Amino acid sequence: MDQGIAALLGATVGVLGTVSASAISGWSNRQQIGAQARVDHAHWRRQARRDAYSAFLAPANGTRNALKLAARALIGDSDVERADHHLHEAHDRLSEVQATWAALAVEGPESVEQAANSVKTALHSMHTTLLAWRDSAGVAPDRNVTFVERHAVEVTTVSERISAFATAARAALDDASLPADTGSA
Repeated sequence: MDQGIAALLGATVGVLGTVSASAISGWSNRQQIGAQARVDHAHWRRQARRDAYSAFLAPANGTRNALKLAARALIGDSDVERADHHLHEAHDRLSEVQATWAALAVEGPESVEQAANSVKTALHSMHTTLLAWRDSAGVAPDRNVTFVERHAVEVTTVSERISAFATAARAALDDASLPADTGSA
């Protein structure tokens, strides 16, 4: 073999090796960048969901507590003025629950939104019962037993639904902790 052909063949092999290494390196970099982008997006999405879930849970618990205080004011001597104060506070917090539920419905997933909607519905029901109880105070004292029983059931229902919401939210956050696809793009 002639030295010129050997040199040309060596140079060709060197160029092909360099081009191949460069192509492989570029492909590898794109894969790493894509994987990192998916991880970053999953982290951002998890944080947005966590914020939405927390923003819903705070006024939901506040509403429940205000409604419990209103019920305590209606039991026995029926301090209607104090009950009204707590019912107004609960109404304001229900508005917060509604607003935060809207953000939560966008963030999803559907299982968490449905659990939050159940909490919202139960809180509205509890509020309506207490309004009816307040309106019947002094008019039909024998109905107090009915309202006390209904309220006791609703307190349990609200607590169970808040717990179910928290469980669904934790599960959604755990599912969102890793990107769904870390393979090739």
